[in-house]
This record gives sequence, structure tokens and C-alpha cells, in this order.
Amino acid sequence: MFRQILINSDNRDLQMILWKDSVDCPVKPYKLNTVTYGTTCAPYFATRTIQQLARDEGENYPLAAAVSIRDIYMEDVLTANSDFQEFQLLQSVKKQI
Repeated sequence: MFRQILINSDNRDLQMILWKDSVDCPVKPYKLNTVTYGTTCAPYFATRTIQQLARDEGENYPLAAAVSIRDIYMEDVLTANSDFQEFQLLQSVKKQI
């Protein structure tokens, strides 16, 4: 999931790695373009990205957007609904996405 979230190009200087092919080779800097797994901020970026997507597409998928904003942590969804027909509708929206 993290590798699918692009970092703004203005902030890529803050997320770099240095690489050497061997001891005699010069150091090469690489800017990382996506969220790096294991960083402290990665879970926040994942959750915030899903919430923004839900806000942007909420008009097209109102039930899914509500669940995405309310019931998701990173890629894990935990939701419930007391109305069985609404739950089936939500499940069918998932299959369409």
C-alpha cells in the first residue's frame, strides 16, 4: 500500500537514501518518490490518503466513502451495519471498485 502513495516532489529531498555499488564507487543519492514502509509517518499517510480519496469520490460512492472515513486504519476495514440490505449494498459497491 505504501508504495502506491506518492510524496509531493517538494518534499522528496527530505526522504533520500545514499547508495554505493562498491567501496570504490562514489556515493549516489536517490530520492524516494513514495511512502517508505516502517517510517513513523507511514500509517498516517496511508490512512489520510484513503480518507482524502473518500472525500474526493464520496459523491460517486457515498456508502463506501462513509466507511472509508470512519472505519479504516491503513488497509484494514472493520465495519458493521444493523440494516442487512444496506450492508449488502455496501458489499456490492466493494465488488464494483
